[in-house]
Formats: sequence, C-alpha cells, structure tokens
Amino acid sequence: MRLLGAVPMLAELTPEQLAPLAAVACVERFAAGERILHQDDPGDCVYLVADGRVQVLARIERDGIATEATICWLGPGETLGELSLLDGQPRSASCVAGTDTVCLRLERADFLRALEQHWPLSRALFKVLAHRLRRADGSMAEQARDVLTGLYSRRALPDLYERELARMQRARKARGDDIRSLAVLFVDVDRFKEINDTYGHHTGDQVLRAVARTLSDTTRGVDLVVRLGGDEFVVLLPEAGSDGVWRVATQVRRTLQDDPPGPVPFTVSIGAALVNPSEPQSLDDLLTEADDAMYRDKFYRQQGRDLGPQELATLA
Repeated sequence: MRLLGAVPMLAELTPEQLAPLAAVACVERFAAGERILHQDDPGDCVYLVADGRVQVLARIERDGIATEATICWLGPGETLGELSLLDGQPRSASCVAGTDTVCLRLERADFLRALEQHWPLSRALFKVLAHRLRRADGSMAEQARDVLTGLYSRRALPDLYERELARMQRARKARGDDIRSLAVLFVDVDRFKEINDTYGHHTGDQVLRAVARTLSDTTRGVDLVVRLGGDEFVVLLPEAGSDGVWRVATQVRRTLQDDPPGPVPFTVSIGAALVNPSEPQSLDDLLTEADDAMYRDKFYRQQGRDLGPQELATLA
C-alpha cells in the first residue's frame, strides 16, 4: 500500500480503491544492468517504478548490424509495459535497470480490471501516455541525424554515451576488470576556415562529407560516429582500449593520406580519451580530455612529429 500510494498515477485512488491492487501486486527488485522487460515479449504485466532509474531501449539495425538505441530514461512513479497491456501487442522496447531498482508488478488482468473500475486511474494513465508521446517527439528530434553528413547529431551524443557506458558497466560486472575500456576519438579538420575561404562553402561541405565517410568506413559496425558541429567529429568506440583507439586513429590517417576522399587535399587532427571503468567521467569531461589531446596532436604535427599511442590517448 505504501509503495502504491507513492506512485503518481495512483495518487487519486482512495485507500479502499488501492487495497485490491495491493493484494495482487508483487514487489520485484532488479540490480543495476538487469533486464526488466524484453522487446517483442508478450505484454502480460505492467511494472510501476517505485525506486531507481530505468533505461528504455529499442532495437535498431544500422549497416546490417543490430544494436539498441536509448529512447528515454524513466524514474519513480512511471510505468513500464502499459502499451502492450492496452493493445495486446508484443513489447515495443526493452527496459534495463540503470541503477538498483524496485518495481511493483501487476498482471494484465488485474490492471485492466482496475482501469475498468476506477476512472481516476484511467485518467491518470491517459496523462502518462500523453506525457510519453510528448517526450517521444522530443527524443526523436534529439536523435535526428545530421542533415549534411547523415551521421548522428550532437544532440544524440549524451544518450549514446549513456547507453555505451551502461553496456561497459554491465560487461565489467560480468567479467571483472578483464575488459577493454570505452574510448572516444575527437577529430578536427585542419585549417577548415581556409578551405572555405579559398574554395567556397560548397567545397567545405564536401570535405565534411568526406570526413564522415572516412570515419564510417574505417570504424566497426558497433562504433558510433557523431558530427559534433562545424568541422568537429566524435567517435565512440566500445571496448576499444588504448590499442583499439590507436588502430582506428592510424587507419583514419592512413586512408586520408593514401586515398584522399575529398575534393581538395586536407588533413585532420585526432585526440583520444578512455573512460575510467571504476570511476567513469562525465561526457563533458571525457570530451574535454579528447579535445585537449587533439590540440596536442595538432601542435606536434605542425612541428613535424606524429604522436604515438601513449601520447595520443589521454589514459584515465
């Protein structure tokens, strides 16, 4: 009764109305990283989040490789799986506990019976669904691709980082410290303003598309390439470690040198940073480390010196 009463969707129900739900509700606890719902499973129950944080994931395919994209994060008072209860269709997304999470589970028949009997509960559910639709619209805008290059946009990066960070932490929990760290590459086009001033913005756009193609072609299917803005790009490299991030950076540079993809010659500066598995940095701090490393790379190459693996990567 106490947990049910703390759920906003049930706030308008009286104790007498809550009692039948309390009698059939089941308290379930999930450890961080544990999957609560699986996409495409039958919708036979609904979960009410009492405590914790839940990551909602939808399976997508990119270049023939299936992966999962973060739709949103849900917290206390929100519901999981209510759509399947209403339309009888399989789950449209998966839900993973982002932290240790406590949920109340209600079976489909019990929940639908309560909806039929109590208008305040139905009205509260409509509010939840309306809020979810509005948030989905905003999430779609944030996940929109960059129009010029077709890459992920800057606004998608926080969710992408949260997803890969959660994946790394689940792997570390399962395998201990025997994992390669999530890494990030920061790529900047050298003298890009001069390219625009000399050849025009149309040529500059072609150079940016060429960088996007090069990064996409030289990274793995699980890697995530983002246009940060202007002439700056970021690549998230799951389980790459220092060796992996160095190999990718070397391949990018070799491709640009041996088979120039752009309409005019150009070079890039590259920096890298690794996530500390035991104490993960914030996204802003990680990008600052990689950005600093990129500027060191730019400076040394101007002096005629290429950085080695230990100098390229800012090891956490």
